[in-house]
Amino acid sequence: MPTQPTPTMHDVARVAGVSVSTVSRVVNNERYVHDETRAKVVDAIAQLGFQRNEAARALRPGQSSDTVGLVVADVANPFFSAIAQGAEEIVREHGHMLIVGNSGLDYQRERDLVQEMLRRRVDGLLVVPTAHDHAELHAELSRWAPIVYVDRAPRGVRADAVVLDNRAGAQRAVDYLIQAGHQRIGYIGGDPAVVTGHHRLAGYKQALRVAGLDFDQALVRFGNHTAEAAEETGVDLLTGPTQADAIFADNNRMTVGALHAIRRVDGGAGLAGFDDVELADLLPRPIALVTHDSIELGRRAARLLFDRIAGTTGPPRRVTHRTQMLIRGG
Repeated sequence: MPTQPTPTMHDVARVAGVSVSTVSRVVNNERYVHDETRAKVVDAIAQLGFQRNEAARALRPGQSSDTVGLVVADVANPFFSAIAQGAEEIVREHGHMLIVGNSGLDYQRERDLVQEMLRRRVDGLLVVPTAHDHAELHAELSRWAPIVYVDRAPRGVRADAVVLDNRAGAQRAVDYLIQAGHQRIGYIGGDPAVVTGHHRLAGYKQALRVAGLDFDQALVRFGNHTAEAAEETGVDLLTGPTQADAIFADNNRMTVGALHAIRRVDGGAGLAGFDDVELADLLPRPIALVTHDSIELGRRAARLLFDRIAGTTGPPRRVTHRTQMLIRGG
């Protein structure tokens, strides 16, 4: 059966007996339309089942699209999905819609996503940046829409950002392991170029220094991008020449891998991790976790973005989101 053509503004204008420009004013809820004329247009819209093309509307110069873009590293990771949840709350309060993209921490993918979002005329961007230098990209994109960076500040750019207190959080967790009697503490991390890992490693080193323990580069293992990779790294740290007696994992996926590693070797190794881990309270052994309100992290970033969308000017703002350490399980 042939499909019916989609009704257009011209169709609505014909049925209502008005001009296309009058239909446009009614559809966009503009003033200066008589009530009787407006009623005719509304009736014609209902009769024809007309729906305005939001994408085309967004392409009109100077017209708000009522959308905000969010680019995260891994939408399947509970940390980033919580950021999206918090951001969406604020976006919705402002009558906007949130569009989410997943970069996989790949710079070219990140670049493609934000450029596509700008082509769709988003009113602003929230971005969890990759490790790549962002000076050129930020200069190119910030001319078209305000940008707030989330979780980490980009390399090469002074821009609005909402970040975690990474160094202090990591130092607190490693100190907990030291106070529990551990002296050979392995470090499992992801991409060493990502600024969060750099700051967490600095906190790790600071805790060792304060305790009078030597830093051993052999105990530090970056380049783990999945929980499975972290598990193999953890087994090697605990059973190999390094003879680690505890592990600090620098994000939630690394912590999951470390938990599996400790279970495999059936040892009494200590464990601390950055970010909360789902179901950690059900673990039969205690684990120290650096936690934070990830939903609020997303809210704060979105509020900062809407300040800029509303026209707030001034120098770039850096908001540091506090962390705390909790003992889970046991």
